[in-house]
Amino acid sequence: MQKSQLLDLSDLKTSYVDVLFVTNQENIPDSVSTRLSNEEIVWDKIGIEDFVCDGEAWREFGTVILDTSEISPGQHESLWRKLKKLEQANIAVILLNDHINFPFDRFRLATTLRTASVEEIVGRVEANLAYQRSLGVGGTVVRASVSMVNDTTEQLKMAGHVQRNFLPRRLPNLNSVRWATIFEPADWVSGDIYDIARLDEQHIGFYLADAVGHSMPAALLTMFLKQALKMRETTGNDYRIFGPLEVIKNLNQAMSDQHLAGCLFATCCYCLLNVRTRQLTYTRAGHPYPVLIRNGEAMQLESRGGLLGVFEHTEFDQQTVQLEPGDKVFLYSDGCEPLVGRHGDDSQFGFSPEFLAILNLPVEKMIESFDNLVSKRNLPPAEVDDVTAIGLQIL
Repeated sequence: MQKSQLLDLSDLKTSYVDVLFVTNQENIPDSVSTRLSNEEIVWDKIGIEDFVCDGEAWREFGTVILDTSEISPGQHESLWRKLKKLEQANIAVILLNDHINFPFDRFRLATTLRTASVEEIVGRVEANLAYQRSLGVGGTVVRASVSMVNDTTEQLKMAGHVQRNFLPRRLPNLNSVRWATIFEPADWVSGDIYDIARLDEQHIGFYLADAVGHSMPAALLTMFLKQALKMRETTGNDYRIFGPLEVIKNLNQAMSDQHLAGCLFATCCYCLLNVRTRQLTYTRAGHPYPVLIRNGEAMQLESRGGLLGVFEHTEFDQQTVQLEPGDKVFLYSDGCEPLVGRHGDDSQFGFSPEFLAILNLPVEKMIESFDNLVSKRNLPPAEVDDVTAIGLQIL
């Protein structure tokens, strides 16, 4: 069953569509659309540029059918990232031919069709939809009326969109420093939050916070953390930049003052980078240690500090490290820990071989490679955690 009008992107974010055709062609062949309608399969189409550029529209489809003959070389990398997001959401992709040298070894649900017959397209679509129903996805949708999914799920999705709006839209890249990030919620909403902000011509403040727990309570706490964490204050024409120790102490006090119910605690690492002197000052609160990468070797930047929101007068340390050209710093949430490294029987921390193998890459490629490691993990649903990371490189 076809919807009477093509959906715009805002509709796509709130309605379930069994099949999304990604193509710049004006019309889907009549033989295909008629067969899908006869099978009561809801379909729609979107242009390739809109599909590649829109960051959130991928969550609402059962299957994506992509015409690869229309993909330009400049779109390959962005497209692969989008398709990886689909894979993580258990959304299958059918590629019509393969003009883009697609890396199938990184994907388990993506397939290719070199002969796009109606029977094979419909057969693949029905197999994909059956797989999604086996996971409890899409089966409650009343296709004949293109019904909304249940209210609770819709509210979680909307909350996830709102949460992403609190993330930085642009990274403060300079001639002297480059940034890269990962933000991969385990569910529609995340218990992680991060920010990277240019505070003045000389300073960039950045942090990663992780609310203890999952789903909506943790996500709501991240919104509180975002609003309560103050990097600087302005009075009239003057301003003052807070040091990391002051930032963390003030945040802990704000959480303590709220008397949060339900054992809502958080971890955080706040860093202040002086881009002129290349000094990095940091304070952590129960968070995994930041990692300094220098000359192909990794070391933890240790400092003392307990969880936020547990005790009003918790002690925290502030440390400073002098960065050098070529240095990288990697800040991550606990969902990344199995890939970064672990403590051995001697209680000494050891970095994983996979992590060590990507240390010499430029920060953007390093973060992309780490994200690939995340996507290749095959964890039971109960062990999936939010994954967030910040990487910076001194040039």
